[in-house]
Amino acid sequence: MDAEELPVADSAALTRAIDRVARGEVVHLVRDGRPVADLVPVGTDVSAARAQRAARAITERMADRFGAPTVAHYRRVYESCGQPWPGDEEIRRLFPVADVS
Repeated sequence: MDAEELPVADSAALTRAIDRVARGEVVHLVRDGRPVADLVPVGTDVSAARAQRAARAITERMADRFGAPTVAHYRRVYESCGQPWPGDEEIRRLFPVADVS
């Protein structure tokens, strides 16, 4: 995902953004440093993507405030829910993880 400054009178910037969306990218348009729109490819579940971004922001704030769980904590949660373990690296990619070294 990327952000593109969209000057009011610059149709070329909008054309570039639309071309990127046509290639399957999600483009966040900003004007004067403020988000104004998300351009998403056809068939993309916008509400799910927006909810995921909000959840990630909340998770990061909670980890900053209270500390992140360890990989062992995540493993116990997956086990208690009966979910297959995706692996340590995938957990580190998806979630904030405390370094216990």
